[in-house]
Amino acid sequence: MAMTRRAALAAAAGSLLIPGLARARPVLPGAEPRYDPRELSEVPNAAAIGRRYWVPGLEDGYVPQGLTVFRDEILVAAYRSETSDQDSGLSRVFRLSLTDGALRGSFALPATYGHPGGLAAAGDVLFVANSGRLLALDLVRSCAGGECAPLGERLVDKGMGPSFLAASDGMLWFGAYRRKGEAALYRVPQRRILGEDKETISPADATASFPLPLFVQGATFDRRGRPWISQSSGNRPAFLSCLDPSTGAILARYPAPGGIEDLGCAADGKLWAASEAGSRRWSRWATFYPLVFEIDPDKLVA
Repeated sequence: MAMTRRAALAAAAGSLLIPGLARARPVLPGAEPRYDPRELSEVPNAAAIGRRYWVPGLEDGYVPQGLTVFRDEILVAAYRSETSDQDSGLSRVFRLSLTDGALRGSFALPATYGHPGGLAAAGDVLFVANSGRLLALDLVRSCAGGECAPLGERLVDKGMGPSFLAASDGMLWFGAYRRKGEAALYRVPQRRILGEDKETISPADATASFPLPLFVQGATFDRRGRPWISQSSGNRPAFLSCLDPSTGAILARYPAPGGIEDLGCAADGKLWAASEAGSRRWSRWATFYPLVFEIDPDKLVA
């Protein structure tokens, strides 16, 4: 039987549908990357994900790492790299509107912060983590002038990282990213970083420490004072976990988008995160999800 013209066109169109490209990309705030034509990947706990914005600087090779929420902005620290062999580069802090994802500005970080794995805002102070270093910035001045305005810096025992960073009640919480062995979360007073003592921060400075699982990439505190951590490693499954603030024990663990990095918490209780999966450096991963995204903790399913 001869095929009708409509059926022929439908068959031809169907033959052009490549897996992963069958649906059009959603229109999202920010600069859509053009180096990778893939559709956004389906990710775990998608029903808990709200607003989504493209990671800033993707076309220029920026890889998102640190993230925190400051007032009505999401701050994302990222470094430039387009190859898996390069794990550090020129770094910037990008400022996104919490409401609509509009890019409000950015400022460069010092060259010694080529892999800024964690950000944490405490009042008007922004803390930046890079393995072996902690930097404190005057955030208001840095944003207003478009240039990094340092308040102080401390070297850190690399056994402590810091690879990620969170702030709560005058304390900084941080640790090292571990693929094997034993990982730990340390609690160190913020005044230790901002005070007169110039000695390298060591485990002796911690007022508490808790064991952590492997592959921790980010941390934050929710409105109830509970720490949350993110875990990811390349194409491995990724997770979000809520911890007991007194013992570090995992209270709940949820599947999360692959490549998830640092975390932040907004005033409304929503968590925010960024994924490096699909950045130029990691464009060969199975997951393509280079987004800054909102997570409703109440909608997460274990």
